[in-house]
Amino acid sequence: MSEEAYFEIGSNAQVDPDVTLGYRYPGDFAPLRIGDDAVIRSGSILYTSSVIGNRFQCGHQVLIRAEVTIGDRCVVHHKCTLEGRLRIGNGVKIMAHVYLPSTTTIGNMVFIGPGTSFMNDKYPMRRAAPVEGPTIEDHVSIGGGVTVCPGVTIGRNSVIGAGSVVNKDVPPDRLAYGVPARHYPLPEEISHGNLPELLLPQTDLWGAQSDDTWRGEEL
Repeated sequence: MSEEAYFEIGSNAQVDPDVTLGYRYPGDFAPLRIGDDAVIRSGSILYTSSVIGNRFQCGHQVLIRAEVTIGDRCVVHHKCTLEGRLRIGNGVKIMAHVYLPSTTTIGNMVFIGPGTSFMNDKYPMRRAAPVEGPTIEDHVSIGGGVTVCPGVTIGRNSVIGAGSVVNKDVPPDRLAYGVPARHYPLPEEISHGNLPELLLPQTDLWGAQSDDTWRGEEL
Protein backbone atom coordinates (compact mmCIF):
# COMPACT_ATOMS: atom_id res chain seq x y z
CA MET A 1 0.00 0.00 0.00
CA SER A 2 1.27 3.49 -0.80
CA GLU A 3 1.37 5.63 2.34
CA GLU A 4 1.29 8.87 0.35
CA ALA A 5 -1.52 8.08 -2.10
CA TYR A 6 -3.29 5.54 0.15
CA PHE A 7 -4.40 2.82 -2.24
CA GLU A 8 -4.00 -0.88 -2.98
CA ILE A 9 -4.27 -2.29 -6.50
CA GLY A 10 -4.08 -5.88 -7.76
CA SER A 11 -1.92 -7.48 -10.43
CA ASN A 12 -1.78 -6.66 -14.15
CA ALA A 13 -3.12 -3.12 -13.77
CA GLN A 14 -2.92 -0.63 -16.64
CA VAL A 15 -2.89 2.88 -15.19
CA ASP A 16 -2.39 5.86 -17.53
CA PRO A 17 -0.39 8.95 -16.59
CA ASP A 18 -2.31 11.76 -14.87
CA VAL A 19 -4.44 9.39 -12.77
CA THR A 20 -5.05 10.03 -9.07
CA LEU A 21 -5.58 6.87 -7.00
CA GLY A 22 -6.47 7.19 -3.33
CA TYR A 23 -7.33 10.89 -3.22
CA ARG A 24 -7.42 11.70 0.47
CA TYR A 25 -9.91 13.91 2.29
CA PRO A 26 -10.25 14.96 5.95
CA GLY A 27 -11.32 12.08 8.14
CA ASP A 28 -10.64 9.29 5.64
CA PHE A 29 -10.22 5.89 7.24
CA ALA A 30 -9.41 3.25 4.61
CA PRO A 31 -7.38 3.01 1.41
CA LEU A 32 -8.88 2.73 -2.04
CA ARG A 33 -8.84 -0.95 -2.97
CA ILE A 34 -8.92 -2.15 -6.61
CA GLY A 35 -8.77 -5.79 -7.76
CA ASP A 36 -6.76 -7.46 -10.51
CA ASP A 37 -6.60 -6.55 -14.22
CA ALA A 38 -7.81 -2.96 -13.88
CA VAL A 39 -7.64 -0.45 -16.74
CA ILE A 40 -7.76 3.20 -15.60
CA ARG A 41 -7.50 5.99 -18.17
CA SER A 42 -5.90 9.42 -17.86
CA GLY A 43 -7.58 12.23 -15.96
CA SER A 44 -9.50 9.92 -13.62
CA ILE A 45 -9.64 10.55 -9.87
CA LEU A 46 -10.59 7.76 -7.44
CA TYR A 47 -10.98 8.59 -3.75
CA THR A 48 -9.99 6.57 -0.71
CA SER A 49 -12.43 4.33 1.20
CA SER A 50 -13.87 2.76 -1.96
CA VAL A 51 -13.65 -0.92 -2.95
CA ILE A 52 -13.59 -1.99 -6.61
CA GLY A 53 -13.54 -5.57 -7.88
CA ASN A 54 -11.54 -7.40 -10.52
CA ARG A 55 -11.34 -6.38 -14.20
CA PHE A 56 -12.58 -2.86 -13.57
CA GLN A 57 -12.25 -0.54 -16.54
CA CYS A 58 -12.80 3.21 -16.70
CA GLY A 59 -12.52 5.87 -19.39
CA HIS A 60 -10.88 9.28 -19.24
CA GLN A 61 -11.80 11.88 -16.58
CA VAL A 62 -13.92 9.61 -14.41
CA LEU A 63 -14.56 10.77 -10.84
CA ILE A 64 -15.33 8.14 -8.18
CA ARG A 65 -15.68 9.56 -4.68
CA ALA A 66 -15.39 7.84 -1.30
CA GLU A 67 -17.33 4.87 0.13
CA VAL A 68 -18.30 3.47 -3.27
CA THR A 69 -18.50 -0.32 -3.72
CA ILE A 70 -18.17 -1.69 -7.26
CA GLY A 71 -18.26 -5.40 -8.17
CA ASP A 72 -16.29 -7.41 -10.72
CA ARG A 73 -16.14 -6.73 -14.46
CA CYS A 74 -17.63 -3.25 -14.36
CA VAL A 75 -17.02 -0.51 -16.93
CA VAL A 76 -17.41 3.22 -16.27
CA HIS A 77 -16.94 5.29 -19.43
CA HIS A 78 -15.56 8.78 -19.98
CA LYS A 79 -16.50 11.77 -17.80
CA CYS A 80 -18.83 9.91 -15.46
CA THR A 81 -19.30 11.15 -11.89
CA LEU A 82 -20.00 8.67 -9.09
CA GLU A 83 -20.66 10.52 -5.85
CA GLY A 84 -19.79 8.79 -2.61
CA ARG A 85 -21.73 6.18 -0.66
CA LEU A 86 -23.24 4.16 -3.48
CA ARG A 87 -23.21 0.48 -4.39
CA ILE A 88 -22.79 -1.14 -7.81
CA GLY A 89 -23.00 -4.88 -8.49
CA ASN A 90 -21.14 -7.14 -10.92
CA GLY A 91 -21.07 -6.86 -14.69
CA VAL A 92 -22.38 -3.27 -14.86
CA LYS A 93 -21.65 -1.07 -17.89
CA ILE A 94 -22.06 2.70 -17.43
CA MET A 95 -21.69 4.76 -20.59
CA ALA A 96 -20.21 8.28 -20.89
CA HIS A 97 -21.44 11.40 -19.04
CA VAL A 98 -23.55 9.55 -16.44
CA TYR A 99 -24.18 11.09 -13.00
CA LEU A 100 -24.80 8.84 -9.99
CA PRO A 101 -25.52 10.56 -6.65
CA SER A 102 -24.93 9.16 -3.19
CA THR A 103 -27.20 6.39 -1.82
CA THR A 104 -27.89 5.02 -5.32
CA THR A 105 -27.92 1.22 -5.60
CA ILE A 106 -27.23 -0.60 -8.89
CA GLY A 107 -27.72 -4.38 -9.17
CA ASN A 108 -25.89 -6.94 -11.30
CA MET A 109 -25.67 -7.02 -15.11
CA VAL A 110 -27.09 -3.51 -15.58
CA PHE A 111 -26.58 -1.24 -18.60
CA ILE A 112 -26.85 2.56 -18.22
CA GLY A 113 -26.89 4.63 -21.42
CA PRO A 114 -24.91 7.84 -22.01
CA GLY A 115 -25.99 11.12 -20.51
CA THR A 116 -28.28 9.54 -17.92
CA SER A 117 -28.73 11.36 -14.61
CA PHE A 118 -29.90 9.93 -11.31
CA MET A 119 -31.29 12.16 -8.54
CA ASN A 120 -31.44 11.65 -4.76
CA ASP A 121 -33.35 14.67 -3.40
CA LYS A 122 -36.94 15.47 -4.36
CA TYR A 123 -36.85 18.99 -2.94
CA PRO A 124 -33.19 20.08 -2.95
CA MET A 125 -32.30 22.85 -0.52
CA ARG A 126 -35.94 23.06 0.66
CA ARG A 127 -35.98 20.45 3.43
CA ALA A 128 -33.56 18.67 5.69
CA ALA A 129 -34.81 15.16 4.89
CA PRO A 130 -32.12 12.54 4.15
CA VAL A 131 -31.32 11.93 0.50
CA GLU A 132 -32.58 8.75 -1.16
CA GLY A 133 -31.06 7.60 -4.42
CA PRO A 134 -32.78 5.27 -6.89
CA THR A 135 -32.53 1.47 -6.76
CA ILE A 136 -31.86 -0.33 -10.04
CA GLU A 137 -32.38 -4.08 -9.86
CA ASP A 138 -30.54 -6.81 -11.82
CA HIS A 139 -30.55 -6.96 -15.64
CA VAL A 140 -32.10 -3.52 -16.14
CA SER A 141 -31.25 -1.69 -19.38
CA ILE A 142 -31.53 2.12 -19.39
CA GLY A 143 -31.36 4.10 -22.63
CA GLY A 144 -29.45 7.32 -23.15
CA GLY A 145 -30.48 10.68 -21.74
CA VAL A 146 -32.80 9.25 -19.07
CA THR A 147 -33.55 11.02 -15.78
CA VAL A 148 -34.23 8.73 -12.80
CA CYS A 149 -35.85 10.55 -9.88
CA PRO A 150 -35.13 10.15 -6.14
CA GLY A 151 -36.24 6.99 -4.37
CA VAL A 152 -37.48 5.30 -7.55
CA THR A 153 -37.04 1.52 -7.94
CA ILE A 154 -36.66 0.04 -11.43
CA GLY A 155 -37.52 -3.64 -11.24
CA ARG A 156 -35.45 -6.56 -12.46
CA ASN A 157 -35.18 -7.08 -16.23
CA SER A 158 -36.98 -3.86 -17.16
CA VAL A 159 -36.02 -1.66 -20.13
CA ILE A 160 -36.20 2.15 -20.02
CA GLY A 161 -36.49 4.05 -23.31
CA ALA A 162 -34.11 6.87 -24.20
CA GLY A 163 -35.00 10.35 -22.98
CA SER A 164 -37.52 9.15 -20.39
CA VAL A 165 -38.16 10.74 -17.01
CA VAL A 166 -38.74 7.95 -14.48
CA ASN A 167 -40.56 9.52 -11.54
CA LYS A 168 -42.40 6.43 -10.26
CA ASP A 169 -41.44 2.82 -9.60
CA VAL A 170 -41.23 0.49 -12.60
CA PRO A 171 -42.23 -3.13 -11.85
CA PRO A 172 -40.03 -6.01 -13.00
CA ASP A 173 -40.18 -7.16 -16.63
CA ARG A 174 -41.65 -3.95 -18.04
CA LEU A 175 -40.87 -1.54 -20.88
CA ALA A 176 -41.08 2.07 -19.70
CA TYR A 177 -40.75 5.24 -21.75
CA GLY A 178 -42.00 8.80 -22.01
CA VAL A 179 -42.11 12.01 -19.97
CA PRO A 180 -43.16 11.03 -17.41
CA ALA A 181 -42.47 7.36 -18.11
CA ARG A 182 -45.36 4.93 -18.36
CA HIS A 183 -44.75 1.19 -18.30
CA TYR A 184 -46.06 -1.54 -20.59
CA PRO A 185 -45.56 -5.29 -21.12
CA LEU A 186 -42.03 -6.13 -22.19
CA PRO A 187 -41.93 -7.41 -25.81
CA GLU A 188 -40.90 -11.04 -26.07
CA GLU A 189 -37.83 -10.33 -28.20
CA ILE A 190 -36.18 -8.23 -25.46
CA SER A 191 -37.52 -10.08 -22.43
CA HIS A 192 -34.61 -12.40 -21.65
CA GLY A 193 -32.22 -10.13 -19.75
CA ASN A 194 -28.98 -8.41 -20.70
CA LEU A 195 -26.56 -10.56 -22.66
CA PRO A 196 -23.33 -11.43 -20.81
CA GLU A 197 -21.36 -11.57 -24.07
CA LEU A 198 -22.13 -7.86 -24.56
CA LEU A 199 -21.65 -6.68 -20.97
CA LEU A 200 -18.71 -8.68 -19.66
CA PRO A 201 -15.82 -8.71 -22.17
CA GLN A 202 -13.14 -6.05 -21.65
CA THR A 203 -13.07 -4.87 -25.25
CA ASP A 204 -12.44 -1.41 -26.64
CA LEU A 205 -12.94 0.14 -30.09
CA TRP A 206 -9.24 1.00 -30.11
CA GLY A 207 -7.97 -2.22 -28.53
CA ALA A 208 -8.56 -5.95 -28.42
CA GLN A 209 -11.88 -7.03 -29.89
CA SER A 210 -11.88 -10.56 -28.50
CA ASP A 211 -12.18 -11.45 -24.81
CA ASP A 212 -13.58 -14.76 -23.63
CA THR A 213 -12.11 -14.59 -20.13
CA TRP A 214 -15.57 -14.02 -18.62
CA ARG A 215 -16.87 -17.42 -19.72
CA GLY A 216 -17.34 -19.81 -16.83
CA GLU A 217 -17.26 -17.08 -14.19
CA GLU A 218 -20.13 -16.70 -11.77
CA LEU A 219 -21.15 -13.09 -11.19
